Amino acid sequence: MEYEITFMHGDAAKTVIQFANQNSFDLVVIGSRGLNPVKGMLLGSVSSKIAQQVTIPVLIVK
Repeated sequence: MEYEITFMHGDAAKTVIQFANQNSFDLVVIGSRGLNPVKGMLLGSVSSKIAQQVTIPVLIVK
């Protein structure tokens, strides 16, 4: 299995979405902090934003 590590700076969701959509990946794997439902609704979720806007499959690990 080949892999590559890339360090990027900026807004987490926007940066991952742009990077994933501009490259030919098979899958995006991202962690979830597990905010409670109220905090998740008020603050939004980086993993949720990524899952909604990336054009390839996303695996969210809790």
